[in-house]
Amino acid sequence: MKLSVAANWDPALLDGLADIPEVTSIYAKLPYDLVGGGRAGAVVPEVDWATATAYVRAARERGLSFCYLINAPCLGNLEQTHEGKERLLAFVGRLVEMGVDSVSISNLALVALVRRNFPDLAIRGSVLSWATNLPRLKYQESLGVDPLILPYSEFNRDFRALERIRAGVSCGLTLFANISCIYHCSYLAEHAASVGHASQEGAGQHETHTLLDSYLWQCARRRLVEPEQFLMSRWIRPEDLHVYEELGYDEFKIIDRSRGTPWLLRAARAYAARRYDGNLLDIVSLETFGDPAGFHPSLEAASKKRLPLLDSAERRLSVRMIRLRQRMLGLGVVIDNAALGNFLEGFRKIDCAETFCDDCRYCHRFADKAVRYDRAEADRLVGEVGELVDEFMTAKW
Repeated sequence: MKLSVAANWDPALLDGLADIPEVTSIYAKLPYDLVGGGRAGAVVPEVDWATATAYVRAARERGLSFCYLINAPCLGNLEQTHEGKERLLAFVGRLVEMGVDSVSISNLALVALVRRNFPDLAIRGSVLSWATNLPRLKYQESLGVDPLILPYSEFNRDFRALERIRAGVSCGLTLFANISCIYHCSYLAEHAASVGHASQEGAGQHETHTLLDSYLWQCARRRLVEPEQFLMSRWIRPEDLHVYEELGYDEFKIIDRSRGTPWLLRAARAYAARRYDGNLLDIVSLETFGDPAGFHPSLEAASKKRLPLLDSAERRLSVRMIRLRQRMLGLGVVIDNAALGNFLEGFRKIDCAETFCDDCRYCHRFADKAVRYDRAEADRLVGEVGELVDEFMTAKW
């Protein structure tokens, strides 16, 4: 088994990961750069180019390969102009000089551009390239993408599809282990484009407005109304890794770049040990629930630093969101791993793609046993978060 773990630019993380033989690679990116990535720049730790370069070198000295993420799905048409292509290639050239071992790319036009001009640079896949079926995966394989990263909603619990995919491609394949996006989220494309643009150059230079991330808040609200959504998300329990290994999958990706070093090491060790006793939200990443101390300590300070730059209305909105998020983290949501011992087996019989969840109710029944939180406070939060999103998403002309 190989683990690829999110990096937060903390040298102590490298020391800890180097002691876990299963961890073979790490991945990260600057908060803001030309291409952007899968997290808004405001929610990941700050780092400059020189520090990042030294970090890449330190990782490689510890036997860890480094993948730089250039995986925003929308490049603002940079890839469509000669000037834009020159800028993209110059940026990738700097990454090569930095010493990265690979890059993760979602935009397939950029994949082709990089492959032609940097034939020796390894290109890893991205879930944000929407490779949601075998023909799309095979096409990316033909472009030289290796390993491919399978979209979690479509495949993580579809064992027949996993078998067909493993037999249908010869390149490496990676599965997300601890991701917790809403199952088949209706806002997946919009959210990916939003955070991609929110991590591109210019987005972080004039922080004079609040990034609400209404998609994230809507998903959080939905989980409180429908607790089965905590289980419907396509994460993989450490105890179930062997099921995927038996199908020929040997690399698993651990998120999240916004997390602190103790949290990331806890998650990496749990998956390496193939066991975790306790609350799955200690190792499965959700931005609005779980361990309140799990996020990188610099993020709260950076958020407070931005407050004086906002006008009074934006400042009130930011304070309101901060308080709501603190209350959500304080709910103490528990996903009891001990109650999920045979949970995955049910998906061998259920065709989720062809089944309405309210008719099936398999996850609902397990949620009754395994998911716990303060329902009275949750009801209050549902109303307040709903008001927040409604106010932001509507406008008067």
